[in-house]
Amino acid sequence: MTEARYIVGDTRDVTASLPDSSVDLIFTSPPFLALRSYLPADHPAKAREIGSESTPAEFLGGLLELVREWERVLTPTGSLVVEL
Repeated sequence: MTEARYIVGDTRDVTASLPDSSVDLIFTSPPFLALRSYLPADHPAKAREIGSESTPAEFLGGLLELVREWERVLTPTGSLVVEL
């Protein structure tokens, strides 16, 4: 039997809570750099918001850090889908 579980939350927090090789599919659509903000200016997690980086290099660097962590939790046959 196949089980599907959808997890919604900050990917850094959610991924950190998952064991190695435990996920078959990661599908994500991170915000574009400096295009849209989902959190109000006074939100406590505002500084962590993906897309609020000050340069394209910082934005891509942050995404690459996430990819390394996603690689840890993906099964050997798992897939990563990033929609930009």
